[in-house]
Amino acid sequence: MSIETVELYRAFEESLGKEKAQLVVKDITNLINEARQELVTRENLRETELKLMKEIEGVRLTLTKEIEGVRKEVKEIELKLTHEIGEVKLEVEKVRSSVIKWIAGLLVAQTGVIITIIMLFK
Repeated sequence: MSIETVELYRAFEESLGKEKAQLVVKDITNLINEARQELVTRENLRETELKLMKEIEGVRLTLTKEIEGVRKEVKEIELKLTHEIGEVKLEVEKVRSSVIKWIAGLLVAQTGVIITIIMLFK
């Protein structure tokens, strides 16, 4: 027993008697212990809350950096694709031009054959 408990017991012993004083002191001691435990629990909760807030901030910063990295990668890919699309368009234009020249040459040759056949039958 602590000094406070003994003093509390003595104060109640005179007015309540030994048994009742013991019960009252026991109840008061239990209440005090519960209050202390609750106080400790609140302090633990506050510490945990602060730790979690710090950890959440760290995760947020990490995610922000990662998102920025992904944005840069997307921008680089976008630029590469734009460049490649431009190259493909040039290739398509070259092929188109080549096909047009080839068809024009074929038409000229066909016209020449038709003219030659007409001249032969005259």
